[in-house]
Amino acid sequence: MGKILALIALLLMSTSALAADNVAMGTSFASTGLSLYGAKSGVTIATPSTSPLIGKTSTGVAVSAKSATTGYAIWTQHKSGIKAYGSSFDSTSIFQATAVAGAPAVTGGAAPTQADSTMFTGVWTTM
Repeated sequence: MGKILALIALLLMSTSALAADNVAMGTSFASTGLSLYGAKSGVTIATPSTSPLIGKTSTGVAVSAKSATTGYAIWTQHKSGIKAYGSSFDSTSIFQATAVAGAPAVTGGAAPTQADSTMFTGVWTTM
């Protein structure tokens, strides 16, 4: 439950901080425990310490996200977990999907295809 609350807090803080981009966790969960820094569109972050920290995943936790100027959708999953959790800017719901431990809930660990709650169809259910 604490991780879900942390995800909600991250989503609330990052509403205006995201620029148009995609983040995909991939299939191997090799990129876990990373930090996400913010910057204005078109700005390259050379030194992360000078940019605002938006969020950080724990070791073993991967994230996939899509952002646009109009909003975002984001989902996260632990590499040994069997559930993935996600949300978007236009929904108060937390969505969940069942997965096989070590395999992303979304085929290929792809980034969300939509930057809103329409991303959470198919394997996703509302909690």
